[in-house]
Amino acid sequence: MMFPNYWGSWDWIGSVAILLAVAVAVILWSYTMARGSLWLKLSLGLVKFIAIALLVVCLLEPMNRLSRPEPGANLMLVLADDSQSLQIKDRGASESREFALQRLLNKDSSWLDNLVGDFDVRRYQFDRQLRPVANFEAFQADQRGSDLIGNLKLASERLAGRPVAGIVVLTDGNMTDTGLVESKWQNIDWSKLPPIYPVVIGQPEPADDLGITRVWSSQTNFESAPVTITAELIAHGFSGKSIVVQLLDSANRELDRQTVRRVEEGRTFAVRFNTQPKRRGVNVYRIRTFLESDESLATVGKSVLEATNVNNERIVIVNRGRGPYRVLYVTGRPNWELKFLRRALAVDDEISLVALVRIARREAKFSFRGRSGQESNPLYRGFANQDDDTAEQHDEPVFLRLGTQDQEELRNGFPQDAETLFQYDAVVLDDVEANFFTEEQKSLLKKFISLRGGGLLMLGGLESFAAGGYRQTTIGELLPIYLDDRIAETASQPYQLNLTREGWLQPWVRIASTEEHERTRLAAMPAFQTLNVAQTIKPGASVLATVKSSTGTELPALIVQPFGKGRVGALMVGDWWRWHMQSSVENDDMMKSWRQMVRWLVSDVPRRVEAEVLRDSEAAQSVQLVVDVRDESFRPLDNAQVAISISTPDNKTIQLVASAVDAQAGRYVADFASQQAGAFRAEVIAKAADQSLIEQREIGWVADPDAAEFRSLVPDRKSLVRLAERTGGEVIDPAGLNAFVESLDDRKVPITVTQLIPWWHRWMVMAMALSLLVTEWGFRRWKGWP
Repeated sequence: MMFPNYWGSWDWIGSVAILLAVAVAVILWSYTMARGSLWLKLSLGLVKFIAIALLVVCLLEPMNRLSRPEPGANLMLVLADDSQSLQIKDRGASESREFALQRLLNKDSSWLDNLVGDFDVRRYQFDRQLRPVANFEAFQADQRGSDLIGNLKLASERLAGRPVAGIVVLTDGNMTDTGLVESKWQNIDWSKLPPIYPVVIGQPEPADDLGITRVWSSQTNFESAPVTITAELIAHGFSGKSIVVQLLDSANRELDRQTVRRVEEGRTFAVRFNTQPKRRGVNVYRIRTFLESDESLATVGKSVLEATNVNNERIVIVNRGRGPYRVLYVTGRPNWELKFLRRALAVDDEISLVALVRIARREAKFSFRGRSGQESNPLYRGFANQDDDTAEQHDEPVFLRLGTQDQEELRNGFPQDAETLFQYDAVVLDDVEANFFTEEQKSLLKKFISLRGGGLLMLGGLESFAAGGYRQTTIGELLPIYLDDRIAETASQPYQLNLTREGWLQPWVRIASTEEHERTRLAAMPAFQTLNVAQTIKPGASVLATVKSSTGTELPALIVQPFGKGRVGALMVGDWWRWHMQSSVENDDMMKSWRQMVRWLVSDVPRRVEAEVLRDSEAAQSVQLVVDVRDESFRPLDNAQVAISISTPDNKTIQLVASAVDAQAGRYVADFASQQAGAFRAEVIAKAADQSLIEQREIGWVADPDAAEFRSLVPDRKSLVRLAERTGGEVIDPAGLNAFVESLDDRKVPITVTQLIPWWHRWMVMAMALSLLVTEWGFRRWKGWP
């Protein structure tokens, strides 16, 4: 019974005061006549006075003025999460979260009936989308995804300007748009949202389950296992058990498996697979996990030991389709390095080696050196080119071209314009002096590295580095070392190769898959005899390998550094071929080393057509395909035609045309949305305005809303508390819904009505007065007082 806050007849206060004074006098006189202890008489007198005062004060018409929500005037939104994470059965629970929520939403639920009596209740179900419903009789938790924050914002926007008293959200709080949740928290105007009252569905203890929380792939230039697929897992309720993790291909054939013994409760652990894709382009792999004792049922998704089997399998995409790459090898003379390099790359369908070999230097022209009427160099007689107008002349160097696409490629020697040079992805210079290049070609090579993003590798021949006159030249500026006057040394003492700390961290520098085997290989590796000495490396460069002489002198052997958009490497050893010549016939280490080195050189080189997939999260239904197209000089190309052919998980093909982006030259985008889950492939074909093919690329992505939905099996109470605090609401326990609805009368709502409740309309006032009088009378009769 609240104290009155409004008096209807305050002008009667004088009369009430007189009556109370008379009552006090009568009570005192009556108890003066009685015999007994003082404290008892005072207590009974006070009881009688309170009873009389309650009745007399009613003459002032005491009332309680209350502000209550006007019935039916305010909106109250009830949002029920119907995502499939509610199908989980919590540890120790007799039913799933879905059934528990169905009971709360039942049409006979008292809390919902009481809410309807005071508010205009609007019912919604949500997952990734918000859907109004007339009632919750057909509620089922079978949808993918849960965009809680986005749907709350959408609901408030739909009812903007309406008197919304609050939003009751029944959910486990697990949001699947993980990648954007924090940005949505930052971008939303919380002052425009009404109070939100989350009702947490689910127990805080995790259910018994084994799941894959995350999976990703990383690619290296290590030939034996160029792709590493990592799966992150967590187990609840299976402490000490053994689990199996499988690597499967797209046809569900097992490629590898690992068994993890004695897993720890609630502790995340990782399993890594090293594999080598069999095809170019997009490769699809699956990671599957299950209890070792439950393999017969788990492999068909029927395990009964776990809360769910949905999170036991994940898909990962590996794209090995950036090639083929074209590498230009330039040498001043035929040598062993070219022979072994060509042999090593011949088995790599991703690398195409084009060689420009100078077999004769430029000579002074003398008429007696040729036959009468012949101007061409005698070295070229007998070759297919017998035309004196096009064959190499006496005062021109003589070249041998290997691996060219046609007879015109490199006919005039090293490229002299960007369109010709930029068609290559990397350049290897070996045993060729700086004067071989014109100043324009040197500047062009610098642009090739810094602007084109190509790779440059200089090998340690007798006419390389300082010995080749590259000091204080444009090409010398590109190198990761400072050149001095030291020339290549042909030492009588051997140089033994070893890796530095940085070299051990680079997979493409190593040959063996384990450190032990690599150290054994390095110890057995033959010594080199020729070395270009480099005393000082440039800032930002990294020494990956060194050589040590028998006297203990240690010098850099392999140095790399980034330059502009590209990268540059320097192999100071001049007789790398000796490695193969002095090894057994079966030893293919040097060939493997060449392939890995060239792979590193071209691995990040931009293509004329680059494509990528942009999306909010794994659970997102829509993606944006972004394609960048460049011309022969690698400038943005605006008038290209970009067609995209998408293969869906159900083997259907969808054709799209990408549109040019006005704000960014050379960029084309296409939007794609699908409800399907699985692996998608997209073939991007870019053509010039004359319909000639520029390049063709393949990209892929995985739509896996189930993975995000079941990433965590524990309700995200922390986020729900944060949500309630931001909006002035509070988190409600399911058992306290009735009490919550009753408390809404005392909460701030947009539209209220004022009520005046007189005290005399309350039976409690009369009952209290009568009980006090009866109590006082009873004590008087018990004591025998008048």
